[in-house]
Amino acid sequence: MMEERQPHVVVIEDNVTTNNLLRDWLKLSYRVTCFLDAESLRKLLAPSEDPVVFVLDYNLPGEDGLSLQSFLNENFPAGKTILISGLFDSALTEQAEAAGVARTLPKPFALPALDEHIRELLGLPDTKTNLVDLAKSAEVQKG
Repeated sequence: MMEERQPHVVVIEDNVTTNNLLRDWLKLSYRVTCFLDAESLRKLLAPSEDPVVFVLDYNLPGEDGLSLQSFLNENFPAGKTILISGLFDSALTEQAEAAGVARTLPKPFALPALDEHIRELLGLPDTKTNLVDLAKSAEVQKG
């Protein structure tokens, strides 16, 4: 029996601590790829028709998340973006929607809330995320 691939989540967050936290949390349920800036993503992530959720920080070095969104729209037609930022106001929210961002999530946010958004965007069943159960499941899969 062939193992089903985990859904793919791509994190673009320049704060190393936040990036690592998101990676460690999300890898319990998803296949995760992380980048610290837009330039790295542009160079290293091959375009794809596969479903993917981008967790995209608005404030990135060199290029903000909304300018990167047009690249994501062109190269990942089945991709959905969750824009994260501590700077949301009505203008940024409107700009994000106009750019094709699926969801906005103000920082700080609870990790289970992020997981809920990802599941909804991927059309996955709603499960209450429990860190202990996820960790146990990850250990069983490793074993």
